[in-house]
Amino acid sequence: MQLTQEEREALKHYEQGIQKTLDLIAPAGMQVRRNEIILNNLYSRTYFIHNWPSYIFPNWLSPTINYDAEMDISQFIYPVSNKAIMKMLRKKVAEMRSSIRMLEQRGVVRDPQLEAALTDAEELRDLLARGQEKLYQFGMYITIYGDDEEKLKKMETDIESLLSGKLVLMKPAMFQMEHAWTSTLPFGIDELEICRNMNTSPLSTSFPFTSSDLTDDHGILYGINRHNESLVIFDRFDMANANSTVFATSGAGKSFTVKLEILRSMMFGTDVFVIDPENEYVELSKTVGGTYIPLSLQSSFCINPFDLPKAVRGDDANVGEVLRSAAINLHGLFKLMLGELNPSEDSILDRAILDTYALKGIKLDTENPETIEPPTLHDLVDVLGTTDGGENMAKTLSKYTEGSYAGIFNKKTNVELDNQMVVFQIRDLEESLRPIAMYIALNFLWNRIRSDMKKRLLVIDEAWNLMQHEDSAKFLYGLVKRARKYYLGITTITQDVEDFVNSPYGKPIVTNAQMTLLLKQSPTVVDNLQKLFYLTDGEKYLLLNSDVGQGLLFAGNKHVAIQIVASPDEEKIITTNPEEVLKRSDDQKEMKKNVDKEVKAEETDLVKPEEVKEEPEVVKEAVNEAKPKEEATKVTKETPVKTPETIEEPVVEDEAKEEIIDKPSVLPDQDIDEKSKELYSTESTKPKKESSKEDE
Repeated sequence: MQLTQEEREALKHYEQGIQKTLDLIAPAGMQVRRNEIILNNLYSRTYFIHNWPSYIFPNWLSPTINYDAEMDISQFIYPVSNKAIMKMLRKKVAEMRSSIRMLEQRGVVRDPQLEAALTDAEELRDLLARGQEKLYQFGMYITIYGDDEEKLKKMETDIESLLSGKLVLMKPAMFQMEHAWTSTLPFGIDELEICRNMNTSPLSTSFPFTSSDLTDDHGILYGINRHNESLVIFDRFDMANANSTVFATSGAGKSFTVKLEILRSMMFGTDVFVIDPENEYVELSKTVGGTYIPLSLQSSFCINPFDLPKAVRGDDANVGEVLRSAAINLHGLFKLMLGELNPSEDSILDRAILDTYALKGIKLDTENPETIEPPTLHDLVDVLGTTDGGENMAKTLSKYTEGSYAGIFNKKTNVELDNQMVVFQIRDLEESLRPIAMYIALNFLWNRIRSDMKKRLLVIDEAWNLMQHEDSAKFLYGLVKRARKYYLGITTITQDVEDFVNSPYGKPIVTNAQMTLLLKQSPTVVDNLQKLFYLTDGEKYLLLNSDVGQGLLFAGNKHVAIQIVASPDEEKIITTNPEEVLKRSDDQKEMKKNVDKEVKAEETDLVKPEEVKEEPEVVKEAVNEAKPKEEATKVTKETPVKTPETIEEPVVEDEAKEEIIDKPSVLPDQDIDEKSKELYSTESTKPKKESSKEDE
């Protein structure tokens, strides 16, 4: 549609009145000087790279990019025709060979620089001829910004030092500042055109983004990217699965990192279960108001391994599936307790487990079996004792019902999981009982997780305890495989990499974890980790030389070098450094001591209730009337009036009270202390004096 002249004029006026993007981002004013530009009181200076070394290494630009300053960097790459370059190189090579031959004929000492240039030219010519390299022209400009000239000078010195360390030299674009500054704006315009010939290999080292990024729109903060100082933020539940593995030597920061993740995950409403073999999660549990459950021979807490979960959707909803699944898990548990079983004993045990449930009225065709009171280990021992071939198993299991280990696994469950954080502590158990307790606790938690799906984390510290036995390792692998279905993320932590990885189920557990954290490693295990995670030699040495809280974080297909960071308040809660823990304990004792002193001092200052006798209202009124309000109140509190026990406070109407107040002489003189007498005699009001005269 063609516009008329009048319509075009109207459209022109309309467009002139529209605020454009340039109006929003353009500075209010700009002052151009010979070596700088002032933009809205902000100083800027632009530099160009004028010299490059013969050999340049990857990531050379990273220190400059990560320098803590406001700057713009622009790079311009222009392809060059190989045909013209090949012709020029042939000519150059011929000239240099001729020069070298002439020097030899004259007997002059050879020129090393000329020979090196000839070698480089021939090598580049051959690479271009084979198509392995291409030639480009490359220009690079840097603009820095500062509040004043002094800051600008300091930034110039720092950046110049960073680049000169790589033999890359820069100069300020004197008398061309406006053109140079425009070249660093996002217009893609090179107004300086200061370039250098560069083939593909060295050009690739100038790529500014050399490290992967793990910064998401939401999630929790894990730490700082050591390569580019960016924040490592993501949500593990957004990945294919939320499982995680942590490998590190002792003291490298495993527990610190996991506790930090727990604390930050709880802020987003995630429930957390922890299997704690070394009592490292006590302080965190107390701080967040969690439940801490010690499992030991002296503990009052018990978990019945025969408990049944509620039926859930899917296969478990079918009649008999709940009981069948529980029987399979119990079979693995009793293999831990009994050791290796022959096929006959294995069959007898399986039958005995089902018979034990049947004695309580729980069978494969029972509806809602979880509503019926389950049996205990004592019931299974009785069944095995009366079963042919089960006597030896009954004797072995009897130590858990009547022997030295009785009580812990042979009573009704009295553990509640109604808190956001629940920690099972097994430090006080014998080493032989730890895998059994971990198995029972995990099975108990798994029953709850399946019956009530919710966003949860399950942390298993020192997971190598379970990997020592095939049945417990198989059980853990089953949990890891099925965790995603129930909105669960399982974190396995271990420092014994060999025991974990060499288990038949160790590598599958690592494979089924989308997130892996490798902290500082010892030289004896780092080679195995390099093979398992396909680490480069640089990453291998990074793990060997890492400090506490430093390592590699794998998340899906990405991995970054990470520095774990915590705020001072978080660090006080989660630190496991013995020195810090001892200092915190001393501070708490000192604080408690000071509080006790203050409470005791307050109790000493208070008057005991039985020593305070209520003074008659008439005396209070008289004293308060005689003194100003503040002074009277002070006297009444600090010097209570003593009255005979036989005198009771009279109950009178308002008029009667006023009459009594006007005539305080009705009280015996001996019943009023000296200070009250003085008040009556020296500071009483006029109506009182008149009343006293009338009485006299």
